[in-house]
Amino acid sequence: MPLMQRVFLFAAIAAIFVSVGCQKDEPPAVAPNVQFPIDINGLENEENRFFEFPVVLDQSTTRDITIFYETRPLTAEADVDYIPVQGSLTVPAGTASATITVEIVVDEYIEEDEEFRLVITGTQGAFLVDGIQEAIGTIINDDTFIGVSDNGHVSADSYPGKSLVWSDEFSGDAIDLGHWTYDLGASGWGNQELQNYTSSSDNAYVNDGKLFIVAKQEGIHYSSARMKSIGLQEFQYGRIDVRAMLPYGQGIWPAIWMLGANYPNAGWPACGEIDIMEVIGSSPNILHGTIHYGADWTQHNYVGQSTYLPSGETFADEFHVFSIDWDENGITWLLDDVPFYSVNASVTGSQPYPFDNPFFFILNVAVGGQWPGYPDASTTFPQFMAVDYVRVFQ
Repeated sequence: MPLMQRVFLFAAIAAIFVSVGCQKDEPPAVAPNVQFPIDINGLENEENRFFEFPVVLDQSTTRDITIFYETRPLTAEADVDYIPVQGSLTVPAGTASATITVEIVVDEYIEEDEEFRLVITGTQGAFLVDGIQEAIGTIINDDTFIGVSDNGHVSADSYPGKSLVWSDEFSGDAIDLGHWTYDLGASGWGNQELQNYTSSSDNAYVNDGKLFIVAKQEGIHYSSARMKSIGLQEFQYGRIDVRAMLPYGQGIWPAIWMLGANYPNAGWPACGEIDIMEVIGSSPNILHGTIHYGADWTQHNYVGQSTYLPSGETFADEFHVFSIDWDENGITWLLDDVPFYSVNASVTGSQPYPFDNPFFFILNVAVGGQWPGYPDASTTFPQFMAVDYVRVFQ
């Protein structure tokens, strides 16, 4: 190599060493800690449809931080109570916070308060405090309506030789006061019952094509509703179908029944009583069909029969159709179109047979009484009867 080239090479190498020797060492970047600082809760309504979970770093950095996350169910159910999410989030360089959003499902049905988890499953460029981070989302119920599945038996829309003369399909927004009125008060109703019957929309309302009669506990007291069609809708004879889902529990007593329209003058039991359906909540798979009669209270008599659902099934699981086929020859009771009991005029013997007269409907849920007994620690509230329709064919 010529002398001049060697001089330039040595000069360049020397310059490099001088330059390196003059630079100061930069400390390595310190990875921040990442965490959820708070849990989130909110009422289940449109205002709170989106739960926003803040994620924070304990220091900002000169590079982007990536956070991986996913939702996991607790008591809240994915796609039913909240929309599940899974993905990644970038916290840009120079910042120390970001937000993960989870959408909740807003409906109008009564539920327990429910929870889900939002979990950080991993990071790039950061540490997890204590090795894992999660936040809890609590959905607080503020609804008033009861949600039910429409599953169960459905009766026919017509029968040979009969026409539909009246029905209530509960398809409107409110109880039809041309069909129904309220019994009110807390008199015990002749059976030492505990509930106070009200006209409150907390105890009786129409929603989603159903009539709901709701028994509630209010401190040491109970409220419910008893709907009747006296003076509004009264019928003598017919095939009567009532599709309903029933409550359950010790001391709960739902009934779908009829009294003679002359009840205000004749009194009970002379007016006659037809119990299309009664179920005692402590035996929620047993259906009772009964008539009551007698010239006066001192001569009260009744006859009836029961039928059963298969083992493990209850009338609270889904809708069933409770029916009578009633004419001048007698009354036949049916469950889901299957007859299980019949009577005729001879059943009352020497007592008057009051069942050849107009009758009106009563729909109610009682709490307590001589027959069902009284609620105990096993009884949960609210309890409800949902009625899909009442139909009369003649």
